[in-house]
Amino acid sequence: MINHKSKAALIHEKSSLATQKGFHDMQNKISIIVPVYNTAKYLPDCLDSIINQTYRNLEIILVNDGSTDNSPTIIKQYAEKDNRIIVINQENSGQSVARNVGITKATGDYISFIDSDDKIKPNFIKELLTAYNSTGTILSVCGIHYKRLKSKTTEDVYVNPLRPRRPKESHKAYILYLLAIDGRIYSSVNKLYIAKIAKTISFDKSLNFAEDTKFVLDYLNKSRGEISFILKPLYIYNFGTETSTMRIVSTDWRNWQTSYNNLKSWLGKNPTLSEKFWLRLVRLRWRISFIRSKHRAKQ
Repeated sequence: MINHKSKAALIHEKSSLATQKGFHDMQNKISIIVPVYNTAKYLPDCLDSIINQTYRNLEIILVNDGSTDNSPTIIKQYAEKDNRIIVINQENSGQSVARNVGITKATGDYISFIDSDDKIKPNFIKELLTAYNSTGTILSVCGIHYKRLKSKTTEDVYVNPLRPRRPKESHKAYILYLLAIDGRIYSSVNKLYIAKIAKTISFDKSLNFAEDTKFVLDYLNKSRGEISFILKPLYIYNFGTETSTMRIVSTDWRNWQTSYNNLKSWLGKNPTLSEKFWLRLVRLRWRISFIRSKHRAKQ
């Protein structure tokens, strides 16, 4: 005798399967790497936003890069109340080295980087991880909510849709297109990386400018998958906390030129006509950004 399930039973069964799938997804451990250097003013907000994520299976790696303010005390207090926090103390070596130490220590399936003077919305990790449900995704990227501390204004960026990669378009041509159109893939934050790929590369500690962009490009060069974009401002960036040193390096064209040379090396020999076209547009965009940096430095 055939057992015909009622509509209610089928709905309940689907609901149960969805719950099981959600539980299974929670088995993916996410390693969040936070370099910390003298950001005591912003650090509690940053850490609160991380430990209160709706996605709970986290490994929170705090790399104290020789802070001389109250940051070490704050880190210790948070580590004592949340056993997901791992603390690494080192002499001041720079953000790239701190991130690399975090990558080495990470045991998660995915990795995300958060700057210690920024914070994230409660569903930041959950939404970035969900984006990996798309077939072939190797990187998920969300929008950014900019808080300009001096002018006390805000702006949501990278929340507009971009075209997907075309069927016959090379991966590198598409990445150059993204670099030329807007800045959503420049930074190492606002992203979720596959750990086994991220662990094969590192931040270039010899660079003090655009090392984030080089890391993202190196990561994307390791696999020919697709990028999934979440058109929501889930990362909150406090604009205006940069040190005077950071502002100075962005006003020296030689640093932009070094980044451009790295981009050309990444592109390789014999680029296609499409790749050459987008490369020229990236250079033009960077020239405009350089001029804007010099203008901001005078304000």
